[in-house]
Amino acid sequence: MSSLSEKVAIITGASSGIGEAIALAMAAKGVTLTLCGRDKNRLDAVLMKCQELNNNHQERLLAVIGDVTSNEHRKEIVQRTIQKFGRLDILIPNAGIALPGLTIESTTEEQYDKVMDTNLKSVFFLIQEATPHLQESKGVIVCMSSSAATIPVTSYMVYSFAKAALDHMVRSLAVALGPKGIRVNAIKPGYIRTEITRSYPHHAHIPIFHAKNEDPKHPLEGRCGTAEEIAEATLFLASKASSFVTGECIHVDGGRRFNPE
Repeated sequence: MSSLSEKVAIITGASSGIGEAIALAMAAKGVTLTLCGRDKNRLDAVLMKCQELNNNHQERLLAVIGDVTSNEHRKEIVQRTIQKFGRLDILIPNAGIALPGLTIESTTEEQYDKVMDTNLKSVFFLIQEATPHLQESKGVIVCMSSSAATIPVTSYMVYSFAKAALDHMVRSLAVALGPKGIRVNAIKPGYIRTEITRSYPHHAHIPIFHAKNEDPKHPLEGRCGTAEEIAEATLFLASKASSFVTGECIHVDGGRRFNPE
């Protein structure tokens, strides 16, 4: 039996991409899941896939629709999880946003706040909301950082700031929450082709562009990573296999960080 079996996890940004891959991987391990996202149709589709992987135990799945930048929504996520499942063992504040082309000349305050609020502020305050329940279970938090936190990425400047701050937040929270028995770590993916780019101009051409320009920057096999590879690393950090690991920001980037932009 998996060490994750019978655990209860919250995953934000679960309606596509890395969040969906993590949800499916955890469902296959028997984890009880609260899945969060903004798009009901996409989230319902992921919920159905998880149900199939979790032996059709519908009662072990919960969907909460909303925006993590809302304080009320963050409270709802945790409260409904505890009401339905009675506990919380794993928190994965995965939801994020990457707006391209935010340079020092062009970035507006509204854009800056949107990126920071989604990638950093919402993570901190969701952790704050969940901490009392994670303390009871001696639980674990796995945040989603980026290789952009390590290397300057001028085309995603504000995003890289937010992820760099997230890394230090992980280290700080590992110290603050360690005495409560809570482990805090992060994954730092390289470029992963996900639907986070669906709102970008010329979205349909992005896979072709990155196959030519981004794949070769990853020394390992000259390819981008997959959401499933990130999910596997997340399972490790959420499981007993990493029981004495905390404050780590683990690169899962095919060596991308060694190859500056």
